Amino acid sequence: MTDDELMEQELVRCNKCGYCLSTCPTYNVEFSEGQAARGRLVLLQALRDGELALSQENQRPDSGLVQELGEAVSGCLLCGACTEACFSAIHTDELMVRARAGMPGGPPKGVRLLTRHFLLRPERLTAIMRLAGVGRRTGMVRLLRRLSPTLELAEELVEPAPREFLRDRLREIGFHPEGRSGTWVLPRDPRALTVGPRVVYFIGCGTNYQLPEPGAAAMRLLARAGCEVVVCPHVCCGLPPYSYGDLVSARELARRNLELLGGLGADFLVTECGSCGRFLKRYPELLAEEPDLARQAEALGEQVRDFTELLATLPLPEPVNPPAGVVTYHDPCHLGRGQGVTEEPRRLLREAAGAKLVELPEANWCCGGAGTYNLAHPQRSEAILQRKVANIESTGAEIVATACPACLLQLRHGLRMSGSGAVVKHVAEIVAEAQGLRSARVEEGVRGGTTNCET
Repeated sequence: MTDDELMEQELVRCNKCGYCLSTCPTYNVEFSEGQAARGRLVLLQALRDGELALSQENQRPDSGLVQELGEAVSGCLLCGACTEACFSAIHTDELMVRARAGMPGGPPKGVRLLTRHFLLRPERLTAIMRLAGVGRRTGMVRLLRRLSPTLELAEELVEPAPREFLRDRLREIGFHPEGRSGTWVLPRDPRALTVGPRVVYFIGCGTNYQLPEPGAAAMRLLARAGCEVVVCPHVCCGLPPYSYGDLVSARELARRNLELLGGLGADFLVTECGSCGRFLKRYPELLAEEPDLARQAEALGEQVRDFTELLATLPLPEPVNPPAGVVTYHDPCHLGRGQGVTEEPRRLLREAAGAKLVELPEANWCCGGAGTYNLAHPQRSEAILQRKVANIESTGAEIVATACPACLLQLRHGLRMSGSGAVVKHVAEIVAEAQGLRSARVEEGVRGGTTNCET
């Protein structure tokens, strides 16, 4: 199905019933039709039917109509809550991405440049991230942030870069290089209770450059459960440019990953990032106009598993160091709604970690992070986050678990701002700590949102 066919097919199915309103996080902050699925679809239908006309004059990016449309389509979190509530299951998130792609001026030019010069060239991305980390540790970023409120907000939201990225730590985790250039293998733990599958581990950008501990914990746990874990070269999954409507870049990254990840002889492709996993599964529809690649993408998508999804099927020993205090769990949108993985993380927390788990009210309500949404729409994002923080605080939990790096950063920010003493950790970190899987490295945690897990 082409992008135009998708747009036409989905738009005609909306009957304006309004069931999406109560579930839409942006609507429930502003109570504006322009910030709800129904209102957004009405705008797109009006454009399609000629009731709204983008004349030569008002097609300019600074025109009032373009700005109004831009705010409506860019304001969507792509969380999928409306689709879940919709009787017709209209995929509003996909329509918003196509609308972003078709806006006058197209997607932000910087997104295409980022893909061409960095996301498709991981060695360059690594170099620039190392430089950014040095700048932050030396205080250079504090000087630069005076030039832009966005930089100041980014420094608050994004934690200090680790001194070593996850790929730098593979040998420390227990990997050894094997055969194909850039391929590393972590053998099955001889203490494992079963012989598990061979898995390729997909290291997301956020995990590698910002939050290596959850990835390291997940890798160790998979090996402890009997898996042979393989890390090979790959590029960004493509979700960042896709979210901005840059379908050209997203497809380019998808093609490159199909080339790099094919033929590894693995049973599963695993990641601890709910967003990466969801987008890898969407490659077939992304490449639908290229039948041969779509078939390859279909085969790859069938192998994709979230870390919690796979680990929950494998035996682990009884926990030796259960978490102290009450734990609650936040469902990431791309993992829960996007992939239907909701019970597995909870089961791991209860059984493999021995946690005292208390259910979070509105556990699947979006936290407002949504990649870089919190930078593009800071006030709306903060308002959405406040609802999540209030729900967390109502549980009395001392530990908040989740299974997506973007959610983890957003929740830490929210709890830090609220003055909460709760700690936010990835499910992998909690289970690894409970299983006694620790490295020699001791990373000091900070209350109010920063993890103190040692993997």
